[in-house]
Amino acid sequence: MQWSKLKSRIKSLIAPELRDRIDIHLTSYRESHDGVDKVWVTIDGKRVFDCKHYVEERWVTAAFFSGLRGKEITSALADVGIHSPQHFGSAMRSYLDLPISEALKSSNPIVRAFAIVDRRVGKRALAKLDLSDCDHVLVKAFYDLRASTHV
Repeated sequence: MQWSKLKSRIKSLIAPELRDRIDIHLTSYRESHDGVDKVWVTIDGKRVFDCKHYVEERWVTAAFFSGLRGKEITSALADVGIHSPQHFGSAMRSYLDLPISEALKSSNPIVRAFAIVDRRVGKRALAKLDLSDCDHVLVKAFYDLRASTHV
């Protein structure tokens, strides 16, 4: 699915009162990384989350994740909050395929964050969320934004 179509489908699921406040941005270069170089999310124009390619991937891998390969590296980097644009795109496609109750419980912080601002999530479901064990910046930012609109 093309990024423009993916973005419009995601935006259509965001609660109406938040739709104009949240935006997904993308830069792309045909020569590198399957055309996608960087993805970032903004709230009211302020950047709250970035996904970019690891410019020094060999250094990062050698320094932090020696012995890991391929998908293990991507997973380990995501665990410490470093996401690639492909990881973001994959998470968004997964989010579109999941029932909202599953998306809210997802171990993927990108999926969970977008589920929090989903129009299908009501006040009671939002109140039941426990973020004490979640410290991902995007989840917290979207939760705070959504909670502020229900006051």
